[in-house]
Amino acid sequence: MNWLIDWQAISARIQSLLDAGAFFYRALHHSSEDARSVKKKVLLKNAEEIFRNLNGFLEKYKSALPNDALESLKSFLTKPEMTDPTLFNPNRSYENANVQFALTSLAAFQSEFAYLIADTQFIARKITERAFVHLQRSIIADDEIRKKWVAAYNEHETKCEKLGAVHLLLHGVWAFKADAVGGKTDLVLNEPLSPASTIESIANALVLTEWKIVKTKDELKDKIKEALTQAGLYISGILGGIEIANYRYLVMVSERMMKMPDNRLEENVTYRHINIAVNPATPSLETRRS
Repeated sequence: MNWLIDWQAISARIQSLLDAGAFFYRALHHSSEDARSVKKKVLLKNAEEIFRNLNGFLEKYKSALPNDALESLKSFLTKPEMTDPTLFNPNRSYENANVQFALTSLAAFQSEFAYLIADTQFIARKITERAFVHLQRSIIADDEIRKKWVAAYNEHETKCEKLGAVHLLLHGVWAFKADAVGGKTDLVLNEPLSPASTIESIANALVLTEWKIVKTKDELKDKIKEALTQAGLYISGILGGIEIANYRYLVMVSERMMKMPDNRLEENVTYRHINIAVNPATPSLETRRS
């Protein structure tokens, strides 16, 4: 289960609590009494549980959340008012005020967080991930595409870079690699990247990739290290907001499918390991081998 699915569950619970609070206060128009202490036993109790859920969510996904969303969550959870032990267990005279504060704060946070995770960086990463999945499935499904990739794999790394970059561009993703001084090099033309205006008029995302041919499982670790070193040379410069600033893709091109290591986080940049198999066996056989 990824962080977005978990957030959707928490967000739904926040919304349900807001609906329950609205219902409760509408009912107070008919009776001003709260004899069974609904404010404290139901509304504040559930708000406290959501607060605990958010703390658990932060701990579980702090390395995966978009930076702005992460900072928003941290700020919300560490506000003095939110960490006050009397917020969820007030004296009777403060119940109304605390319910209003807790529910309003959750509503405001829900709105802000939802906005932040819908930003262009998040969408750009989803597009890029889809492009890689589509590439692998195209190789499996299309004999002609597979032949091209097998030929590129047997010829040279740069051939794989070019084929990969052209495929990504079909999805609106302009891929580049780092040069020796930390600049951007076009994967297809092998020259400095096109002007920003050209890329922005065509692509939805600009992404750093490093492509390596891996012949055997024994050399996978060294190839990943090599790609990581080269990607680490890049001196980030955001291009009109479309560059994926905190994700870089290390693409290992192999004959058969290989199990990739988990993402690697260095200096607030996530290095994502992608495997493209140019001549994969049937999925069931690959699963048994891995």
